[in-house]
Amino acid sequence: MIRTLVWCTLEFEGWHKWDKAPDQVDYLRFPHRHIFKVQVFVEVKTNDREIEFITLKHQCQKIVSGFDKENVGSCEQIAEAIIAQVKQIYPNRAVGADVSEDGENGARIQDFENR
Repeated sequence: MIRTLVWCTLEFEGWHKWDKAPDQVDYLRFPHRHIFKVQVFVEVKTNDREIEFITLKHQCQKIVSGFDKENVGSCEQIAEAIIAQVKQIYPNRAVGADVSEDGENGARIQDFENR
């Protein structure tokens, strides 16, 4: 089965901490800043720009603008929050999000259920 996904990228500044960080990285227990890099994927049913990239980007920028920038959560939590809201805009589609800290390390969440 071939699945076509369109995507957009964006970034935003935010702070977070990990209270349960293991001792090897105990510094992560304290608030620290990142530029979170985000890539959002949405399934399309046609190959004729059914979802415009720029429109998708603007919708995702609006989503992240509502985050508490002082405590944005983990990359996984950010991706889940974005996916939940994108699925409200584009229901019954595969949706995914990659979120990284400063473009170095991150997480990918994909929701291909309920299509």
